[in-house]
Amino acid sequence: MAGRTFERPLRAAVNPGVRGIWLVRVLGAYVLLQFSWWAYLLASSGGARERWMVLGEGSVFATLLILGLMRLERNFRQERMRLARERNLLLGVTHELKTPLASVQLGVDSLRRLKLSEEDRAAVLENMQNGVQDLGYRVEEMLVATRLQRQPDLQASTFDWGDMLDEAVGRVSGVQRDRIQVHRIEGPQELRGDQALWVLSASNLIENALKYSRGTVEVRAEVKGTDAVLEVCDEGEGIPKADRESAKAPFVRLKEEGSGTGLGLHLVAQTALLHGAQMDMRDLDPVGFAVRVVWPQGR
Repeated sequence: MAGRTFERPLRAAVNPGVRGIWLVRVLGAYVLLQFSWWAYLLASSGGARERWMVLGEGSVFATLLILGLMRLERNFRQERMRLARERNLLLGVTHELKTPLASVQLGVDSLRRLKLSEEDRAAVLENMQNGVQDLGYRVEEMLVATRLQRQPDLQASTFDWGDMLDEAVGRVSGVQRDRIQVHRIEGPQELRGDQALWVLSASNLIENALKYSRGTVEVRAEVKGTDAVLEVCDEGEGIPKADRESAKAPFVRLKEEGSGTGLGLHLVAQTALLHGAQMDMRDLDPVGFAVRVVWPQGR
């Protein structure tokens, strides 16, 4: 997973939100200044008792006003972040859906306008099928992310850990699949959990590694003692340490020209959380990056 510069939601905020926050600050400062001036006039025109009464009630009012302004500004910031995440999602979805649709459209045009040999026709149909399949994967990813946000529960079943990895690798296109080196233990490794979430998580890790690195991508899925381990290693530069936590948030994408919906690592993190697993990211020596998920059994 080569060097990734994550676009933080606050930096993608829209100008109206910025103006709104400054308007709240200016109005808040104006109200405090006016209140301070009237409190001074009241305190200076009365006796000691009146001054203490004005100071006491004024302090309470000022404290409540400041807390209210701070809460209002925090809500503004949260709304800006939400809008930025939705904007990132829209950009990612547009790109991710456009690519397989363009592949299918190209195939349809080729079959309609060109006289192809049986071999070329079969190749075009296979490319179209891959495009439709990739489109289905992207839609599934977005539907799962929506389900987890609204109702974060598991659809548990008994499945084989190695078969889960095989299914995830099978979602990768044939050309890219040659770069994957799979390490798994032969024989049954039955676990109980949400197989669909694990397949989606593993395929996202593999696709990210293939997309952001060159060379071999090593994938491991094995049960060690009481732990089920999933690990994906590549030869890229990885994610900077400062961005690793923010990378787990939904709709956090690469910079503007990057592709993706920004859901990949979020889905992995959510899958780990719901299963009581631990997700770690680390740099490899001398070069490379690894994402490791350890799922203790019996939880």
